[in-house]
Amino acid sequence: MAITAFGTNDSQTVKIWSELLMREALKATMFKKFLGSGKKAILQRLGDLEKQAGDQIKYDLLMQMTNSGVEGDNRMRDNEEALVYYQDTVNIDQLRNAHAFRRMSQQRTLHNMRKDAKENLADWYAMKYDDYMFRYLGGDTGLSFAANTGVVADTDHYIVTGDVTHTGTIATDEASLGSNDQIALSDLNFAKEKAKTITPPIRPTLIDGEEYYVVVVHPYSLTDIKLNVSQSTYTKWSDIHLYANRRGLKNPLFTGAAGVYEGCIIFESTRIHSPSSNVYRNLMLGAQAGVFAQGNAYDSISQRNVGKGNMFSWYEDMDDYGNEKGIAAGSIFGMKKTRFNSKDYGCMTMSSYAVKHN
Repeated sequence: MAITAFGTNDSQTVKIWSELLMREALKATMFKKFLGSGKKAILQRLGDLEKQAGDQIKYDLLMQMTNSGVEGDNRMRDNEEALVYYQDTVNIDQLRNAHAFRRMSQQRTLHNMRKDAKENLADWYAMKYDDYMFRYLGGDTGLSFAANTGVVADTDHYIVTGDVTHTGTIATDEASLGSNDQIALSDLNFAKEKAKTITPPIRPTLIDGEEYYVVVVHPYSLTDIKLNVSQSTYTKWSDIHLYANRRGLKNPLFTGAAGVYEGCIIFESTRIHSPSSNVYRNLMLGAQAGVFAQGNAYDSISQRNVGKGNMFSWYEDMDDYGNEKGIAAGSIFGMKKTRFNSKDYGCMTMSSYAVKHN
């Protein structure tokens, strides 16, 4: 009987496990729901560096036209409108992690170690992708990966919930948030109104021919919304949740949604950025709220063996005459909040007071 076996770092082994890791890591993220290649996606994927060398992508945004046009037979020449672009950059870098095993302490075969390592590494990368996404979108200034630095929301792109007076400085307003400043459904209306009327407006994402904003709140804030709704005669949370389930049958973006309200798909995530105690930067997201770029995990020479399009690297190491085994994985990527002309572009921050409910 002929038996085919793939050994440590065999090119087929590397390809199989790197592809498995990529699928498992992305499957476990909210990040994947928001990721798309078009300009209507919430998190736009920039693929320029997936097939070529480099560590930075410059990308443009074409601003919407503002003139009133020409009516009837009036002369068009000399009344044309110039194309207006703003440019930003996103950098990529490598992020790796690994597992190490000793024979007697683990008493497992290399195959089981591969499986266990793949599951743990996939969970870790899923956490990292979601964590980075929400920290960048939430304006965590302490975050810097691949030279992409977190930036707080500008004056036009945030609201504070409750009865806090808007000063125009997010840190000042958040310092005033107190125990009566929880988020409510009405704040979604306020944020949506502001998103539509600022210049340039935040464009909603397009789902099955309909326009939606995506709202992501911390679980504490979602409870606050539900408690607020339960006191209303006109709106019931069960109706909002039912609509999300019904729409979820048609489009993956509705899957796992907590509810749909006034054209807003509501999700919850523990990774919502908290800049200070009891303050959470809940988010309303539209098209091109952020960008994501990824590089191929292998250089051109290695790609000849393991194939192209591998976005995660996989490497197995053995030491001490086979007694010590290690498995490492890496991903080359970068992401950031989209900003043009020193303004956020597709993201509205809703700073809210929230605490654990007993």
